[in-house]
Amino acid sequence: MTLSRKTYKWYYDRIGSRYYDLLMKWCFLPLGGENRCRDDLIAHLDFSPQEQILDMCCGTGRTTFTIAGKAPPDCKIIGMDLSSGQIRVAERKSRFANVEFMQGDAGHTTFQDAFFDKVFIAFALHEMWRDARLQVLSEARRVLKSGGRVIILEMDNPESLSVRLLAGFWLFYWLPFNFETPTRKDMLKHGVSNEMEEAGFENIRRMRKSRGILQVVEGEK
Repeated sequence: MTLSRKTYKWYYDRIGSRYYDLLMKWCFLPLGGENRCRDDLIAHLDFSPQEQILDMCCGTGRTTFTIAGKAPPDCKIIGMDLSSGQIRVAERKSRFANVEFMQGDAGHTTFQDAFFDKVFIAFALHEMWRDARLQVLSEARRVLKSGGRVIILEMDNPESLSVRLLAGFWLFYWLPFNFETPTRKDMLKHGVSNEMEEAGFENIRRMRKSRGILQVVEGEK
């Protein structure tokens, strides 16, 4: 089962945004909790004063707030998501003066070229087919300054069979109506690192996290 873009947006506007935070708490529970896990995923990053930062496909702002908690307060952080429902939830929760949320399509943003120092894409590519992933990655590269970095936080495929089975059970991979299953498999088949290279990024590196359940992939423009 896959969703059209229109249906996907409708689902998150009307339904998904209401339960997204609760679902994320469930998903991260066996990994030490959501806050601890998201902190660990960006713990290695350094932020400079006055950086311009974009969190693409920000959902309800969970990763956006994690970034804001570590970046200097004079950095400007924009969280963007296709779903107006997700954005409304993020805006209600925001307590950071340097964070702004906006609705927008990650594959076709309105930002000028070379505007951002860092672009984050957290747990979103696995919901897209290959053409859409490449479009989003190309757009991330377009809006990055020369030398800027994209940071991808994503699902991975654990090497251990037992970990794969446990993760699949916990994350509902077994549900026949899980619309993320075919696109997640497609992402893992092609590889985030490979698609980042196709989009023109350089100095790509990949770090496996949480016993291979998650991955951080970074590249430079």
